Amino acid sequence: MILNTKFNIGDKVFCACERGNKIILEGPFTIGSVRKSVTDSPGREGETIFDNYKPRKSEEESYMCVETGIGSGQLFYAENLFSTCEEAVEEFKKLNLAFLQYL
Repeated sequence: MILNTKFNIGDKVFCACERGNKIILEGPFTIGSVRKSVTDSPGREGETIFDNYKPRKSEEESYMCVETGIGSGQLFYAENLFSTCEEAVEEFKKLNLAFLQYL
């Protein structure tokens, strides 16, 4: 199995995300660690009361950056990180618009 990630150690990234009740735009940050968790289980045949026997498929990719601390710093998720400031600004605008419509 080959696991591909959106970013690699050493890449520069920008973050646009919701944190608490704020929409933030940050960066650049340097990727310092990468974690990818993949679950792909066919489950078991028949009904069961145990949730862990049901079919599951998920992926989660997270990063820690040099500037915010590796190991005990801030955790960033792939969907919130962007290669360029321009991409992050566009996502920031979308998140702000969605946030304002929610109010």
